[in-house]
Amino acid sequence: MSPKVLETWINETLQDAEHLDIPGVILKPEHQAPISRYNIERMQLNNAGIPQETINRIYRSLFVYSVGFYELIRKCLEHTKKQYSMITSIWKVFAILLEYCCRTDYHMLIQEISREHKEQLDKLDRDFQKKSEEQANNEKILKENLDTQQKMCEELQREMMNEKQMRMKLEEDYT
Repeated sequence: MSPKVLETWINETLQDAEHLDIPGVILKPEHQAPISRYNIERMQLNNAGIPQETINRIYRSLFVYSVGFYELIRKCLEHTKKQYSMITSIWKVFAILLEYCCRTDYHMLIQEISREHKEQLDKLDRDFQKKSEEQANNEKILKENLDTQQKMCEELQREMMNEKQMRMKLEEDYT
């Protein structure tokens, strides 16, 4: 298969994945092609010192191993009633084997994305707490204002009652 076709397939597959809520999908910057967002565009790899033949091999491997492994799992699961638990087990082992094969100080993409996701959640939580505190403070101020207004209203009602009583007394005196 042509390396350009494989590159296009990878790019389009990554683009399709943007709408599937798959963890780890990089959506920004929107103006870049997905293959560029993941830093695996042919030019980026070449600029990093990877030869063209190896880049072609990377693209072939991404296609063959992802589609091939998926097809293998799908065929295996045709023969079992415990499809969910089996596919979970197979993917878990595959992830462990990938980690083992890496043997580097770098985290796998999923771990990094989980960390970034946790950071985003922590930031959202901090923002929520801050907004919640602001809301509580605003509510306290509004309640104080409402209490002040109610006291003023009560005072005005008392004054009005006094004025009515005084008017009635004056009317009686006048008559």
